[in-house]
Amino acid sequence: MSGGRPAGERATNGTARPAPGRWFHRPLPRPDARLRLVCVPHAGAGAAVFRPWAERLAPDVELVAVRLPGRESRLREPGRESRLREPPARHWPTLAQDLAAALDDQVPAPYVLFGHSMGAMLVYETVRRPLARPPEKVLLSGCRAPHVPRALPAIHALPPERFLAELGRLAATPAAVLARPALMELLEPVLRADIRLAETWHHPAPDPLPVPATVFWGTTDDVAPPDAVAAWRHLAPHGFGARPVEGGHFFPFSPEDGTGHLLHLLDDETAPAATRRPRGSDRA
Repeated sequence: MSGGRPAGERATNGTARPAPGRWFHRPLPRPDARLRLVCVPHAGAGAAVFRPWAERLAPDVELVAVRLPGRESRLREPGRESRLREPPARHWPTLAQDLAAALDDQVPAPYVLFGHSMGAMLVYETVRRPLARPPEKVLLSGCRAPHVPRALPAIHALPPERFLAELGRLAATPAAVLARPALMELLEPVLRADIRLAETWHHPAPDPLPVPATVFWGTTDDVAPPDAVAAWRHLAPHGFGARPVEGGHFFPFSPEDGTGHLLHLLDDETAPAATRRPRGSDRA
């Protein structure tokens, strides 16, 4: 495809850019799909968190999960190397530029970009830069608008014991993982780097979104409260929708709370315009 950078081009920090093919995982390939739903994970997570969604989307929508640097040791595919040995991202411009290059190189139009929490921040940072093929829309989940201060104290600079104690709440890290010191020694640099990016992300005078946006929030989310998420409306001159979902900050990945409801809403958001269900009071 045209529009991508050569695999050997160097990033702005002087390191070699990863090959664009490392950026995406397609758990259920649908080469003839009408639309791609490109999903960006939250802090500390990998593409695997979206794998259960693939079979639950409409049959003409292909799920494309983003593989961020510093993770994904299990998602082995032909031509796809693990990104586990890559350093985690530490600067928004480099991360966004590299994802933009990969989208231009690997994802055909039309597509929709979904991101949860830090993933939604990366969606914003990516689409505010020039793209050869912009998404049809962006879907921003569990994420405050860029001009809204964070709701909770920062944890990324805490000493190790206190940092680990906060991870279960802020990064959905299972207790079984936290209890394994060797595994946490491997994961902690990625978690700290991701959470630092998320906690220091702020634009007092943000650029407007260049495409329509729909936001989703958890009704009991204390990380990204409803008012903080709804503030995206001021940055969406091309169209804005708001969808509350039952649950806390990780409602997209909680079957007992919001996963099923969210997937139903994603079907609506990715349906062709001619067949899209009417939207009533859930539009803000």
